[in-house]
Amino acid sequence: MSPRVEQLAPNLWRWTTPHPSWRAGDDEREGGWEQDVGSVLYARDGIVTIIDPLVAGEDDAEVWGFLDTAVRGAVAVVVALTASWHLRSAPAVAERYDAEIRVHEIAARDAALRGVARVRPFEANAEIAPGVEGLLVAGLVQGEVAYHLPEHAALVAAEVFHGAADGLRVGEDPALASVDDLYAWVRSLDRLDLTLVLPTHGRPAPDGPGVIREALMRPPWRPEGPLG
Repeated sequence: MSPRVEQLAPNLWRWTTPHPSWRAGDDEREGGWEQDVGSVLYARDGIVTIIDPLVAGEDDAEVWGFLDTAVRGAVAVVVALTASWHLRSAPAVAERYDAEIRVHEIAARDAALRGVARVRPFEANAEIAPGVEGLLVAGLVQGEVAYHLPEHAALVAAEVFHGAADGLRVGEDPALASVDDLYAWVRSLDRLDLTLVLPTHGRPAPDGPGVIREALMRPPWRPEGPLG
């Protein structure tokens, strides 16, 4: 298996890929981000769900080889996006594995997804695949979601969380409609008994039962717009 791929559980994997939009110094500025971004694969009941996939082109044998092996024998494959700007390699992955691209209905109206094939929107707080619940992030206007994997008490997130060097932080998007609504939503996650948060940007946070409470105690991360 590729060193870029980490198996977190028997049916849960995360891999990283250098983002093509990253530029030297982006990880040093305030609100910056690391070059490598994360994607997640989860398999349950014969369905493989691939969240925010990024592959380094057609010649990325490391990741394509991992994906080909992971989906072999699957009944179906689902590609799930946390946000419209995380389209990334979703069209190529969906085409290769005859998959639907699931995205919240608000995000589906974004110009970034106009003309993209295989897109099937869903409404808030819906199960989009076995064991995968899409949760609409409050306080935002773009239809960003986080995916809850109850089997592993895990949450896969876009910019609403950032895996900083000193631990998980809440992300305050520049397009916030309501800071109060965002933080009320984040605090409400405590009801899910989460122990693991897998942000797209930054490092995983396997902090145990206090993962959300600890994130709220740290200063927020303020990205400079959608990062991809």
